[in-house]
Amino acid sequence: MTRADKILITLCLILSIVLLIPLFFVSSQGAYAVVKVRNEEKMRLDLAQDGEYEVQGTLGPVHIIVKDHQVKVSQENSPKHYCSKQGFVDSGVVPIVCLPNETVITIEDANGKPMEDTVIQ
Repeated sequence: MTRADKILITLCLILSIVLLIPLFFVSSQGAYAVVKVRNEEKMRLDLAQDGEYEVQGTLGPVHIIVKDHQVKVSQENSPKHYCSKQGFVDSGVVPIVCLPNETVITIEDANGKPMEDTVIQ
């Protein structure tokens, strides 16, 4: 390996690190958690404001917590409680789906568009 190869590899590594830095500082400002029951929007929760909310699902109440720009379901009535076991979500890529309660929580930006990590055309 020549000296030029070492310089090229070092520059590629530095460039890669510099390009990755913005990924860690992307915030969810202006993001909203959209709560839908039976495909009908019931609530739009601002992720910038911490709080606890409740929506009536098919099998009973679904308790929702918003904290630190994240959302989670803390309690719900379903056989296996997958919805509440999922924990906090802060990305639009991962929705919270409570099938027995027919409740879905997605994260959207301020314009009402789903927050996506990539777009394929």
